[in-house]
Amino acid sequence: MASDTNLTWGQKRKLLKYFEPSIKAHPQWPVMISEGDSWFSFPIHKNTIDYLDDMAGRQISLLRLEAGGDTALRIIGGKQKIKLAKYLERYRVNALLFSGGGNDVVGVDLLPLLKQKLPGMTWRDCINQETTNARFERLRSAYLDLIHLRNENRPSCRIYVNGYDWAIPSGKGASMWGIKVGPWMKPNLEKKGITDPADQQSIIRELLQRFQTMLQALAQQPGFILVPTVGTLAANEWNDEIHPTRKGFEKIAEKFRAALKTQFPQTF
Repeated sequence: MASDTNLTWGQKRKLLKYFEPSIKAHPQWPVMISEGDSWFSFPIHKNTIDYLDDMAGRQISLLRLEAGGDTALRIIGGKQKIKLAKYLERYRVNALLFSGGGNDVVGVDLLPLLKQKLPGMTWRDCINQETTNARFERLRSAYLDLIHLRNENRPSCRIYVNGYDWAIPSGKGASMWGIKVGPWMKPNLEKKGITDPADQQSIIRELLQRFQTMLQALAQQPGFILVPTVGTLAANEWNDEIHPTRKGFEKIAEKFRAALKTQFPQTF
């Protein structure tokens, strides 16, 4: 294992042994936890949390729990939920940054939400409404569980979430250390005979709009803030089908910074 002196700043942000002393040494700094998927942990280049940490001049006590490929249902339905509840109870967390749901809706779990395209079917007909409705009900319940977890363990903590952006089913994957991952959308759409690019984009946009609408309704809950990321990225600011470019992530982080500035005007 690398010595402490060889650890990067990002690696230290994942360790309690740096998080706890930071809280004690800097009581004036915001205390934050980030949890979620690859929009917070993309390893190829700087991601949302990397940029947000820089924007704060690293003057936040931050614990990073996110992991690429995670789903909202897995995070809130398993051991991660228990760990998060413990941290919220133990530490004076002011803000929980959460990115989850993209993989549940348009990532690796997309295929069951689709129907086989047959002659005469529109793109709307290709969405399996029964399965999709059930998926979104599970997601809604998961987010309500997250809110309840916060209310029980740290009611003063604000939750900041995002609805991603209009992902493009381009068929482009990512390459991480020579290992190719993805694409996630186009192959699943094509498996169901949905080959028209306009139909593919319409389906993905519809699913993401439903996710955004769900979060907008949940944002009526106190202390639950939907960061307005949808509509932020230009078409050339996608690294692959579901991850922004370096510049794209910086723009997403700016949306979070603007939202957090209301709570932490001295930091952001």
